[in-house]
Order: sequence, then structure tokens, then C-alpha cells
Amino acid sequence: MKNPFNFRIDISDGERVRRRKAYALTAVVLTVTFTVGFIIVYVNSYNIMHTAPLEVFGFYRTAEGIGVVLFGHFFQLFA
Repeated sequence: MKNPFNFRIDISDGERVRRRKAYALTAVVLTVTFTVGFIIVYVNSYNIMHTAPLEVFGFYRTAEGIGVVLFGHFFQLFA
């Protein structure tokens, strides 16, 4: 019996490379789109439930050192 799942496509090497690049670019674009959409929904949901708006990202210099804020949580980078 012949295997019905034959993924060997008879195309040139240049076309194969072009398709791989297109698929990789598509995967990156879809991943970035999903991540941005998740962040937008998360921030809007947080802001609906809390009176103080959520700070998504920011750099701060404090007396202890330099830090970054991600989704309302402060992380100290350098002391």
C-alpha cells in the first residue's frame, strides 16, 4: 500500500529556500501578533478592574540602582 502522507514536493532548491523563508516569516508575524493582542487584552482587563492604570513597561533610576517595570512589577537590574 502506498503511503498517503507523502510530503516530498518536486521543486527546485531555490524555491524550497524561498518557501522556508516565507513560512518562517509567517510564523514570526503570527507570534508577534498573538503576543501584542494578549498584552492589549491583559492591560485593558486590568484597567477595567482596578482604579490605578497598569504600567506595562518603564525604566527607573532609584537610589538603589537602575530598574525596569514590567506589567506593574519592579525588577532591579543594577545595584
